[in-house]
Amino acid sequence: MSKQGTLNLIGMLLLPAGAMAGARLATSSGVWVAYGDTYIMIAVLNSVISVPAAIISGFLLRRSTGLLARWLAITPTIVPAVYGTVWYLWRGLFPAEVAAGAEYIAAPQYLLIGMLVITLLVLLLRVTGLAPRSA
Repeated sequence: MSKQGTLNLIGMLLLPAGAMAGARLATSSGVWVAYGDTYIMIAVLNSVISVPAAIISGFLLRRSTGLLARWLAITPTIVPAVYGTVWYLWRGLFPAEVAAGAEYIAAPQYLLIGMLVITLLVLLLRVTGLAPRSA
C-alpha cells in the first residue's frame, strides 16, 4: 500500500476517533456528560462522513500515478478529518457552556458539506486537466 493509501485509511479512522476523544475531554472537564451510547452515536455520525470520503479517495487513488495527483486524491478524506479532529479536541478542551455537546450534532453536517465541496473541486481539477492523473 502506498503512503497516500495509508493516510487515506488513517484519515478514515481519525475523524470518529477525534470526535470521541473530544467528547471524552468535554466529559472530564465536567461541562457535559457523555454516556456510552453517546460515544457510539458520535462515532457513527462521523463515520457517515469519513467512510464515503475514504471510498471516493480510494477510487481516485487507483487512477492516479503522479505524486501530485495522489496527494490531491486523498484531500476529500484528509482535510475534513484533520479539521474536524482539531475542532472536536478544541471544543473538548474548551466546551461551550451554553449548549455543551451541540457541536457533535452540528459539526458533521458542516464537515459533510465540506467533504462534498472538496470532492467536487478535486474532480473538477482532474476533469479539466489542471491536475493530471500522471506526472
